[in-house]
Amino acid sequence: MITIWGLILGIPLLAFGGVAAFSPSMASRFTHWYRENRTVAAVLTACAWFWTAYECDTIGIEAFDRFTKFFPGELWILACVLTYLTVIWMPKNLPVRALTGLLMLFPAELFKTTHLYRPPVGTWFAAVDLFVVTAYVAAVVGMYGMFYPWRLEKGMDLVFSHATLARILGGLCAVLGIALIVIGCFA
Repeated sequence: MITIWGLILGIPLLAFGGVAAFSPSMASRFTHWYRENRTVAAVLTACAWFWTAYECDTIGIEAFDRFTKFFPGELWILACVLTYLTVIWMPKNLPVRALTGLLMLFPAELFKTTHLYRPPVGTWFAAVDLFVVTAYVAAVVGMYGMFYPWRLEKGMDLVFSHATLARILGGLCAVLGIALIVIGCFA
């Protein structure tokens, strides 16, 4: 399973990082296209709401279950309704907001896998810890981006306005992507 997580996390990081490192202008055009694309926004919003419904369905906290499982299918109906309402009422910054929502959701599932690959107690650092650190960074970026997506957009604009910064960011993302893929394949 760690191989799948390595590919899920590593390939997008490697692709975006590689493009940013070798062609900052192309990466900048991609980020602008991404921010304006309503189809991407709708698909990612649906993924985020349905994943949230799944998490609420499987969390197993009785106080939540009393409300979220009042009748069968309630969470999934809510996910459909909230996806539609979010897309029509919150189109501004929605692709960034939806992506950051997913960044907050995936660590919970990832940690179920990384826990199985932890070395014995007393080991200071293991290769699988790179997945854990990546997940925590993604969760923090996700929390910030949910509330301030325009600031993430401005930050990306600032980075891509300087080719050197864009190449550094791209190189770091690409190296992280390669590391996650390699660790995932050989863990």
